[in-house]
Amino acid sequence: MENKELISKFPFKIVDLKTNSFSEQNLSDEDIQNFNPDILEFNIQPGFGFNKELNLIKVNFLISYIYKEEEILKIDVDTVFEFVKHDDLDLENRTILATVLGVSFSTIRGIILNRTIGSFMNKIYLPIINPSEIIKDLSNSKK
Repeated sequence: MENKELISKFPFKIVDLKTNSFSEQNLSDEDIQNFNPDILEFNIQPGFGFNKELNLIKVNFLISYIYKEEEILKIDVDTVFEFVKHDDLDLENRTILATVLGVSFSTIRGIILNRTIGSFMNKIYLPIINPSEIIKDLSNSKK
């Protein structure tokens, strides 16, 4: 397989992944025994940074789990993607942003699972999201 084929099949890659912060608050035995997933809230705050000269996109996620009005888990992660050079590449294209957002979110799901091994929080999974809807909402909120 030639390098050109690899570039066309894999137009971007993760070049940096940093967990800026992580905190977890243990639930009481009573809360664990009577856990009600219907009152669990997920607060998801995405953000983007761009370096057009180097064809880089940074996706930042600040995610928290709220249970009974208390923050029981919080994580802040940066994922940096590098794109192969294309003269006409628009890093702020909604499809590109939705793709890197989805990859970042799934990566964070794995980080949370790894960090919570052995605790009750390991059984609470991040929800499945629609990255395109989040990008649409972010675009609308900037108007």
